[in-house]
Amino acid sequence: MRTSLAMIILSLGAASCAPGADAPPPATGGEPASLLTPDAAWNACATITPGKPAGVCTDFGGNVVVADTSPPRLIVFRSVGACQEFQIPDGQPAFRPSDVSIRGFFVYAVDETDRMLLRWDSSGSFRDVLLNFEDLQTGRRISPYGLDVDSSGRLAITDVENHKVLVLDTYLNIDVAFGNYGTFDGQFDTPLGVSFTPRGELLVADSGNGRLQVFSDSGSHRRTLPGAGVDNPMRRPRRAVAAEDGTVYVADPVARCVFVLPADGGAVRAFIAQEGAAFEPTDVALGREGRLFVTDAATQSLRVFKVM
Repeated sequence: MRTSLAMIILSLGAASCAPGADAPPPATGGEPASLLTPDAAWNACATITPGKPAGVCTDFGGNVVVADTSPPRLIVFRSVGACQEFQIPDGQPAFRPSDVSIRGFFVYAVDETDRMLLRWDSSGSFRDVLLNFEDLQTGRRISPYGLDVDSSGRLAITDVENHKVLVLDTYLNIDVAFGNYGTFDGQFDTPLGVSFTPRGELLVADSGNGRLQVFSDSGSHRRTLPGAGVDNPMRRPRRAVAAEDGTVYVADPVARCVFVLPADGGAVRAFIAQEGAAFEPTDVALGREGRLFVTDAATQSLRVFKVM
């Protein structure tokens, strides 16, 4: 695993982070982002390199799990310096994890190929098929992709084929379902990522519409991000996560940068791993001590940045 130790903050407006633009956006005049001190725990995991990382999550103990799609597997990078691949699910030859989440002693992953929700224990042993989405009586086939689990055990799932978000209760019944295809507030075009915010709201990456939307836990639309009057440089946001202070970090692989949306609704900023270098962030997760973990499909790596 290769780890980037610095990031470049960019002032965007309507500018693009993607390589090939006429010129990279200029750096801001403010304080540069701090460097991440090298951590032996990450350097010790150089023997396992993700092939095409799609998702990442972390727990309170500092362990980080990556959903890799090529080869399909889950990889855990432990805070004590060890790393391992999770056990392959029994009877799932087409297993392809599109997203992953940790709650308590369990790790959950969406298998987008077989349309299942799978579960492992914290040691990496496969436990069970928690849910076959074919068994949910919705009238239409569900195509699960994004995933998050809150502290009470509720699961939020994006249904990309039907442009919906599903919230399942602890008994795996549909508690809330909202959204349909469109461009108005409360509508989606291929929602790829979903996450619970520290306030208990739902943050949805409305990828096809190039924006984020925030909902109450009952599915009521609260706001669209960026807000009115703020330039939106996002192209196809894939996943987003909110910090305790309300700052939102967004992985946008098409724009090839991570966007930063301040809590006060100000101008959107962004960062890249290294000026001129390939960068394709597919997911973001906030860890301890202000670390932001980013899966980078371009360099087949898990990058670590100091953002707070």
